[in-house]
Amino acid sequence: MVNYANNYKNLVEAAQRGGTEMSESFKRSRDSRVRSLGVPEQTVSEADIEDLSKKLLARFTEIREENESSKDRMKELIQQLEEEDIEIDPLTDEIEPPTEDPDVQTSGDVASFVAGFEGFRNKPYWDINKWTYGYGSTAPNETATITEAEAKKLLQKDLLEARATVLKFKDKYGYDWSDNQIDALTSFTQNLGQGNLETLLTGDEEGARSDEEISEMILEYNRADGKVLAGLTKRRQAEANLFTQGYN
Repeated sequence: MVNYANNYKNLVEAAQRGGTEMSESFKRSRDSRVRSLGVPEQTVSEADIEDLSKKLLARFTEIREENESSKDRMKELIQQLEEEDIEIDPLTDEIEPPTEDPDVQTSGDVASFVAGFEGFRNKPYWDINKWTYGYGSTAPNETATITEAEAKKLLQKDLLEARATVLKFKDKYGYDWSDNQIDALTSFTQNLGQGNLETLLTGDEEGARSDEEISEMILEYNRADGKVLAGLTKRRQAEANLFTQGYN
């Protein structure tokens, strides 16, 4: 079987450029097919070449217009989803169905609290500035995988580190937080990191905020890339409730 892939590719590129280069490319492609098949050469006029060029370029134009139309439709769909506050799964690009909020009043377990919002992913997905998998843990690379059992252990490790950060700032700024307040800020820190926790506690003035101010400001951290996300809004509300009400 004769493979014409390279000839066709060269012909297409030459047709896009036009001029004598297109004509010569067409002749080379024709001669190559003739030699490969062992058939007598046929005369192809310049008019035939010009006609073929027009047909090829017309088809290229149609394909380009179809692609542009598809891009415009995709932009419209994304805008519509954003306006309706529907989230898209970053791993599969599928629309996520609404999820019920974890029962923070009866869970009494910060790991279950966080896992309920994060959900389990065995493969990495891009989360703003890093690869993430498991229950919101940082993945070593984009091809790593993790089992659910491994993800639970890694989440516990992440929460211990986040809790240690919370306790460090508790002592630094002289707070007298209860266990549920520490749990709420541990969840916040696991999701947003140490820098955002300190900003939450101090604001721009770098002075310790009151517990009431903290519970109110938690709600402001519901954006990703400048966009308000329904999932983050629900999580921040749950953390604020846990901070003020506890596991009742």
